[in-house]
Formats: sequence, C-alpha cells, structure tokens
Amino acid sequence: MTPTTLTQRESTRDYAALMHCNSAGRWLEEAVAQVKQWLREKGFDVDLDGSGDYSTANARLAVRRLDAGGIDDLRIQLVEEQATGTWTTEFVAHDEPGTDDWISFTVSNSEGRFVAVPRLARYLMQVLRLRDGLIEFVDQPQVFGPERLDDLVELLADRSRHGLVFVAGTKENIPFQAFAKKLGLWTREIYGLGQVVLLTPDATAAFIARVGGLIATPPWTIRTYQPGVEFEDPQDARRHRILGTSRLATEKDATIRILLGDVARQQAATRPVDPVVRSTHRRFERFENRRLVEEIALAVPSVADETAVPTAPVVTEPQPEVEAVRPTPPSVPPRLSEIGLVKRILGIKEITEQALLDLMARVRQWGVDNASAQALESRVDGLLSKVEQLEDTNAELLGALDDEQQTNESLRIELDDRDGKIDWLQSRLKQVGNYEASYLKTPSEFRVERPDTFDELLDRIESVGGVAFTGKASDVIRLNQIDTNDAALRTAWDAVLALSDYARARDQGDWEGGLEHYIKHTPTGYRTVSASKFGSTETGITMSAHGKERIFSVPTSVHPAGVIEMKAHFKLARIGMASPRMYVYDGHPDVAKVFIGYIGVHLTNTQTR
Repeated sequence: MTPTTLTQRESTRDYAALMHCNSAGRWLEEAVAQVKQWLREKGFDVDLDGSGDYSTANARLAVRRLDAGGIDDLRIQLVEEQATGTWTTEFVAHDEPGTDDWISFTVSNSEGRFVAVPRLARYLMQVLRLRDGLIEFVDQPQVFGPERLDDLVELLADRSRHGLVFVAGTKENIPFQAFAKKLGLWTREIYGLGQVVLLTPDATAAFIARVGGLIATPPWTIRTYQPGVEFEDPQDARRHRILGTSRLATEKDATIRILLGDVARQQAATRPVDPVVRSTHRRFERFENRRLVEEIALAVPSVADETAVPTAPVVTEPQPEVEAVRPTPPSVPPRLSEIGLVKRILGIKEITEQALLDLMARVRQWGVDNASAQALESRVDGLLSKVEQLEDTNAELLGALDDEQQTNESLRIELDDRDGKIDWLQSRLKQVGNYEASYLKTPSEFRVERPDTFDELLDRIESVGGVAFTGKASDVIRLNQIDTNDAALRTAWDAVLALSDYARARDQGDWEGGLEHYIKHTPTGYRTVSASKFGSTETGITMSAHGKERIFSVPTSVHPAGVIEMKAHFKLARIGMASPRMYVYDGHPDVAKVFIGYIGVHLTNTQTR
C-alpha cells in the first residue's frame, strides 16, 4: 500500500502518534487527568505535578516535569515486564503559550508484537481537540458529503500533516451503512496515526469529477493518501496506493484491520521527526543527565560523615541510691572547649600530625570524586551533543535520499517517455527515407552551453529573454563555494531556460496557463525542468513563521512597494542544510516577464531549526 524506498527502516509495528492540540486554556490539566486515570489502571496512583520514580513487582514508572519560561513539559515513561515481552510506553505533552501544543505518544514491544491503539490514546481523543494538519482525530470514520469536498482536497494537499488519510469511496449499488460499519472494523487500528474519511456516493462521484480518476478514490476501495498530494501531477498518483474491491470482499476483517494498521505504523515510523518534538526530547535527556550527576555528587559522603567516630555507650554498674549533694562541675577553660569543638566537627580523637594528614587525604579524595562527577557531566553533555548532531545529520541524509529517489523515479519516467518519442521520430524519418539523421551528431545550436560559475549565470540571465534577476548578487556568488560539483548550477541554468521558454510560449500564444501547469504539461518545442524540482508554494506553517524571508525585490511596475512575496521556487540541489533554492514570481499577465528574486542557500523553514 505504501511505496518502498531505501529510507525506510525495518518494518515496525510500534504505535507512534503525534497529535497537535487546539484546545485552549486547561488542555494540559485535562490530559494529565486522563494519564492519571490510565496509570491507576496500571497500578500506579502517583502525583504528576513533579518528577519521581516508582515501581511495582513487574513495572517501572518514571515521571519528569519541566517548567521553564512558561513552557510546561510532561514526560511519562512506563516499562512493563509481561509474558509477551517488555512493553514500553512514552507519553510527552508540550504546552507553550503562543505556539502549537502537542502530545507525542509511543508504545513498543521488545518482541516486535503488533501494538494496538492504546486505551490512553482513545481517552485523549475523546476529551481533547487533537488534530493532524487540518482534521481532528476521532475514534471512528468521518463521513464527508459533497459539501465537504473542498475540505477533503485541502486536507489531502496539506503538507504539514504527519499521518496518512485513508479515504473510502462508495456507490449506490451497495448499502452505505453496511459498508460504513465494515470500514469502522477495518480501520480500528489506525486512530491516532491517521485519519479515516468515508465518502458518500455523491461525494465519491464529485471527487472523481473534480480531481480526475487517476488520483481520486474509486467506489468500494480504500485509498491511502500520503501528505502533500499533488493533484496536478499525474506521476504523484503513484504515491497514494489503493486497496481494491476484490481484496476488501475476500479477505477476513482481521486481516484487513492488521494490514491497514501496519501501513499506518510503518508510515509513522519512517516520517521525519518534528524539530520541536526532537528539541523537547533533548531537553528531557539533558535534564536526566544533570539529575544523575547530582545524585552521584550527593552519594559522596562528607568529610565529617566519613571520619566521624561513633560514641560508645557508657555502661555503669547499678549503685545504691544515696542522697548526696552533687558538687558543682568545674568550668571548662574556653580554649579546651574550642579544641573539643574542632575535634568533634572534624571527627578525630586527637589533634596529632598523623590525624591531620589522614584528614587531608580524605579531603583530597572527596575533591577528586567531586571533580570526577563534574567531568562526567561535561563528558555526557559532549556525547549528547554529538549524538544530537548525528541524529540531525542522519535525518537530513534520509530526507535527501528520499528526495533523490523520488526525483530519479520522475526522471526515469520522463526519460522513458523521451526515449519512446525518439524511437517514434526515428521511425518516421526512416519512413520518409532519411536514414542518416538518426546517426548524425546533435547540431551545435541544439546543444545546451552551460555557465561555468554562478557569476557567469548572472551574466547569462541578462541576455535571456522573458526573465529578470532582481535579487542580491552576493547570495548567488556565495554558492560557488558550496556547489562543488555544479549540481545546483546545472539545475539553476535549466530553470532559467525553462522560465525563458515559458515567457516565450505565452508571448507566441502557445500557452495560456500558469507556470506550474507549464512545467507539468510543457507544450511541444519548449524547454522545461523535472516537475519534482519545482515547488509552487510553501506550507502555511513556514510562511507564518518565516514568510518575511521570502519577500524579494521587484520593479515598481510589478508592485508599488518594490517588493513582493515569492512562494514558487526551484529546488536546485541537496547539499546538506544549505540545499540551494531559486525563488521566482510570475508577472504574467500584467507584466510579461518572470522575476527571479533569490538564488541562494535554503531559507528557514520548519525543518531547519
């Protein structure tokens, strides 16, 4: 049901949910109340307002609560030893004023057993407004009629969602309610990991009419939609797999339920970790590091504790009771009293040279132990930093590999189509008796002469029709030091030529649509780039947080302010976090030109924190 790539780890059956919370005010208190109820069912009736460690015969519970600068974080880790293996549950809640609050919930089994939707996940979905992207999590399929078709299209195209959307289509020839009941059984192990939408017959037909049969959901099927559906790109349909009618009709309900549950868990296990979630987890790891070091330091006994000599009890013989006048004890000279105080505090019997030397040795040893604890803390912090850097690098490499695989697949499809066209043209040449053309070298006027540097790229843009560069040259020239194999330079020049031909096609009346549609459906005789290299917009989250970075200069004929927001961009190359981009603005139809406002390193988005 899901495309297999080299970025996917070994198949997992863990439950790993990330739910964003829309509830205002007391949402964390409500979540804590549900967690307390769940823990009582597990045999723990504990306070969650602070940190603590607890245990029973077969389970260990660690509670950590962090509150800094108005940010309230709660982490619950429960490890249960059972006959079916070790079950580990981690619950993290993040409450930060003015930001997107969230809950991360993971359950795993040491023997790789399938993890059903936990009771706690259902409890939370029933009392809190939890969501993923544009839709709220609920523990049953949501029925969409034709009036909610806009919501569905927007939901599927949403790039900010993490989980899958399972869409089921219907038709009038089978009872709708019977199918809805079955769908509830089949998708029971999806909740919290993805969304389930059931289309009415009218909505199914309207959906097909609107987006086309290639990417819509056929009747009596379940289609799995990955985040960021590209409705205008026919090739994107391959990402969104269909569980067909025959399988639904012949397989056992339990088989379909586990199949769909596995699909949701696999996608959850391979999706990139949200940077905010990763940052919160690191806060807890560093807190745990400091706590352990403090415990080690407290475990080192003080000098007085280590050297104190216990006073032996005085045993006296019983004496007959004789009434006598007790003499007044003689007063102790002040100096002797001070000496006694010193011996008592230092824990030594006599103030001798050897006693003082032994005392100093113990003091030095305590100093070594304390320094060792500090060195341990410093070393662990350093190792944590290295681990975090490796995690970030690994995530970046996996993302780059996944992008390259998708790009290469798109290029292979384009090359297959091009090869087919070449074969067809060669056969046409032979039909008209031109047998030599197929073997001649490509004439120089049809060869692409590429610039050698980004400096030359800027010079070349000035001579290309229909395109104007309005950005900062310094941003562009900086790429000479980053793009060591000219991968970004090559794509940048291809993009410039495609923009020029787009403007030419519009000028000659061969094209009336926009730039995105041109790149995906380029008319014959004009240049283009792979559709996978072009992004028509940015996510709402990125524009909300970093939209100011995407405002670039344009002539006042385009906008009176001399600047305009640019969302359309070309992905020039994957070079670590620098991964260069080119941002453009299409002036058509008001101004017959495409403006390049920026060529440079990757601007800030939700993945570059």
